[in-house]
Amino acid sequence: MAAEIPDEIPSDCTVYRLAKKEDIKLDGTPKSSCFSDKAEEDGSSNYMSVFFSDEIQAAGKSVLDLQQAWGSKYTVLAFRAAVLREQGERLWRDPIDEFPGHGACKRADGANRTLPQKRNLAKIARVAPELL
Repeated sequence: MAAEIPDEIPSDCTVYRLAKKEDIKLDGTPKSSCFSDKAEEDGSSNYMSVFFSDEIQAAGKSVLDLQQAWGSKYTVLAFRAAVLREQGERLWRDPIDEFPGHGACKRADGANRTLPQKRNLAKIARVAPELL
């Protein structure tokens, strides 16, 4: 029987964000540009794409599988859901066919992130320890 995945993202859930390796600075922190919302061509889905560890693990996958699914040009950044919420972010599940655990992250007020908000996220994001 498959594990029950709650709709609400648990506070202790690790939230992963894919980032191009070229966008990781020498000190190991990502550039602030890694935290922009991305809209589809039709204007829908204007949010930052993320993945949730609880759903990835329930599907029998790992953060290494996530990185490999996107290829060697990418790495995976990690946060805790609670930390993102403390930064004013809202999280929700938004499944895709390509990989389990996909979700969305957007400012709770619906606005796009300002440069200082992106810089704040860059300060707290780290490459997932499983990939080091």
